[in-house]
Amino acid sequence: IHEQFNYPGHLDVVAGQLGEQRHAYGSTLNGYFHMNSERLKFLISKGWGVGNHSWSHFVYPCQPGLDLFREVVWSKYRLEEMLDYPIRIFTLPNDTYNYKPIIDLVKKYYLGCVNIEGSPNRDKFDLFNIGNYILGSGTVPTRPGWPEELKTKNMTLDFLADSWLYETTHLVRWNVPQPNKNVTPEYLVERFEKLFDISGGKLWAAKPDDVIDYELMRRNLLIENIRCKNKTLFFDIEGKWPVGVVNSFLTLKISNVKFRKIMRIEKEYKENIPDALREKQDLQKNIEKIEQEDKNWSITLQLVPGETVKVTFG
Repeated sequence: IHEQFNYPGHLDVVAGQLGEQRHAYGSTLNGYFHMNSERLKFLISKGWGVGNHSWSHFVYPCQPGLDLFREVVWSKYRLEEMLDYPIRIFTLPNDTYNYKPIIDLVKKYYLGCVNIEGSPNRDKFDLFNIGNYILGSGTVPTRPGWPEELKTKNMTLDFLADSWLYETTHLVRWNVPQPNKNVTPEYLVERFEKLFDISGGKLWAAKPDDVIDYELMRRNLLIENIRCKNKTLFFDIEGKWPVGVVNSFLTLKISNVKFRKIMRIEKEYKENIPDALREKQDLQKNIEKIEQEDKNWSITLQLVPGETVKVTFG
C-alpha cells in the first residue's frame, strides 16, 4: 500500500522484543509477534525509517525492575548494532505519563521525541515534543490532543496546510483487533486516498528522519548577503551545523531568471567554515537535482555554514 502511493513508512520498535512474541507490561496487544531485525533491514532498504519505542514498552513508575537508562539509551545502541542504522527518534510508549520521566535523557541522546497526541505539527514545533495522532479504523477515543478534524472523513486541506501530520497505528490486519488503534488494509488505502485527494497529489510524504533533518537544517542555516554580478548569483550560508543530521540537502528556489541554462555551481569556503570541512573539502558538496519551470529554478544541494555559493547562468 505504501509503495502504491509512494509514501515511505516508519516503524517504532520495542527494542527488547524484536522477533519475539509481545510480552509488554500491561499491554492489551500481548501475544502478537514483533518484526525481527532482518525484516526491519529489508524495509530500511526500501526507504523506511526506524525509531526506538523503548526497550520493553515500559510503564512508569510501577513496572517491576524498571530501568529508564536501559529503556531509553541502552536500547538505542542495541538497535543500532542490530540494524546498522542510526536511531535518532524516540517515540513514547503507553501514554503521556511516561513523558516527563524520560525527556531529559531523550534530549541527550536523540534528535527528536514523539508524544502520544498533539498532531498536526505547525510552525517551529518542539522537536522533543512532536505531536502524534493514533489512527484506527474504528472509533478513535476523543482526546483534546486528537482533533476531530484528523478523522479521515473530516480531513481538509485548510486544516492540514503548512503542517506536518505525524500519525501512528499499531497493526495493519484484515481481521483487526482493537480498531481504536489498529487499521485494516482497506482503511489504510482510504486514508492515503483522502490525503492524496485533498492535496491534489502534492503533499510531501516523508519519513520522520527526513523531516527532522529538514527542520534542523532550515532552523540552523541562513542565506545571507545575496548579490548578483553579470550572470552570477552569489549568496553566503551562515548559521550553525546541526550535529547528527544525516540528510543535509536543501532545495533552493531562484525565481524570475531570464537565462535558460545553469552553467555551473561553485562553492568557496570563508574563514568561519568548520575546521573539519576545511580539512576534508570533498565533503558536503553534492548537488542532487536541478529543475527548471518557466523562469523559476529549483536546486537541491548540500549546504554548509561558512561557505559562499556561486550560481552562474548562461
